[in-house]
Amino acid sequence: MLTPEEARKIALSIRNEIISLRREFHAYPELGFEEFRTSSRIAELLESWGYEVEAGIAKTGVIGRIRGEKDGPTRALRADMDALPIKEETDLEFKSKIDEVMHACGHDAHMAMLLGAGKILSLLKDRICGEIILLFQPAEEGKAGAKRMLEEGLLKKYKIDFLFGHHIWPVFLPYGVFATRKEAITSISDRFTLRIRGKGGHAANPDDAIDPIPILGEVISAIHHIVSRSVSPQVSAVITIGKVIAGTAENIIPKSAELHGTVRATDEKTRDLIVERLRAIAEGIPRAYGGSGELIYKKLYPITYNHPRLTEEVINIAREFWGNKRTIELKHPSMGGEDFSFFTKVIPSCFSFIGVGGKVGLHSPNFVLNEEILPEGSAWEAYLALRSKDIKL
Repeated sequence: MLTPEEARKIALSIRNEIISLRREFHAYPELGFEEFRTSSRIAELLESWGYEVEAGIAKTGVIGRIRGEKDGPTRALRADMDALPIKEETDLEFKSKIDEVMHACGHDAHMAMLLGAGKILSLLKDRICGEIILLFQPAEEGKAGAKRMLEEGLLKKYKIDFLFGHHIWPVFLPYGVFATRKEAITSISDRFTLRIRGKGGHAANPDDAIDPIPILGEVISAIHHIVSRSVSPQVSAVITIGKVIAGTAENIIPKSAELHGTVRATDEKTRDLIVERLRAIAEGIPRAYGGSGELIYKKLYPITYNHPRLTEEVINIAREFWGNKRTIELKHPSMGGEDFSFFTKVIPSCFSFIGVGGKVGLHSPNFVLNEEILPEGSAWEAYLALRSKDIKL
C-alpha cells in the first residue's frame, strides 16, 4: 500500500513537471466548451502514460482510465478545465496570453494536480485494484459541463462506484489545510435578470417620461432587504446584483433598464421564497411608478451533496495524509456554486477544499497561487485513489 510519505516523495520528484503544466494552462486559458488546446494536451499526456483515453465527451471533456490486475471498485477523480472572462492584472511571467480570459478560479491548478496524480498512478499501476478514472470536465463556470457529460452517457460507459472532486480555496482556508463536510457542501447557484420598462424622453422634461433609473434604484434597495427581512436568520442565503444596464447619455431618459444578479441558498424552500419576493418586487415597484417590470429567473446549479458515509471515509483517509490538525470538517456549506453538484445527484460523491492561503480570493484579476501546494495536491489525489479501494458503501 502506498504511504503518504511515499506519495509525497514521488510527487516531489515530478514537482517541476506539475508546476510547468499549471503555468502552461494558465498562459493559455480557454472558456467553457472551448477548451480545445487544453483537452488535446491532457489527452496527449494521458496516452503517453498508458491510459485508455476518450476525448470529446461534452465537446471538450477528456476521460483517462487505468485498470489494475486485481478486482476493486471503480473510482473517479474530477478536475474542471475552463477559465473566466476576466482580464488578468498580475505581473506573472506566465500570465494569460489570451486577452480578457484568465484562470482566476484555479482550474489550471486542478488540472495540474490531477495530471500529477495521473502520472504517479501510472508509475504504481501494479498497486491498483479495480479501475481509476481521471475525469477532466469542461465548462464548470455557469455552463453546466458536468450535466452535459451525464446527458451524453458518461455513466452508461463508465460504471463509476464513487467520485471525488477538489477545489483550491484561498483566503478562507489556511495554506495546506484539507476541508470537507457531510451532506451539503456548496449552495444552490442561480441567476436572474430583472427588466424595467418606462418611457424615454428628454432629461429636462422628466414629467413627460417614465424614468426607469430611479425605479431601478428602488428595486435594488428592495432586493437587498429580502434576505435580512424575509429569510430566517437560521438559514444561509445571498443575493448579489453584479451588473446594471441603464441609459446612453446624461441628457436622455432611457426607456428601459435592467439588472443581473445571482441567488445562493442552502435549501429549496429558501430559494422558492426568494424567487417569490423577487417577482413581487419586479412587478410591483415599477407598476407603482407607471412602468412595468419582468423577472427572468434561471435555476443553474443545485446543492453539492456529499454522501455521508463516503465523506466519513474520505475524512479518515485525509487524517492519514494531511494529519489531524490539517484536516477540517466544515460547520457550514460554502455559498459558492459548483456544477460538481450534478454528479452528486447520481453518483456517491465527496467534494472537498484544499487551502492555499493568500490574500486575494477567487474570480479576482489579481489572483495568484502558491504553486508549492500542487505537488502535495497531486500526492493526495493519488493516495486517495489507491487508498479508497477498500471503501464499501
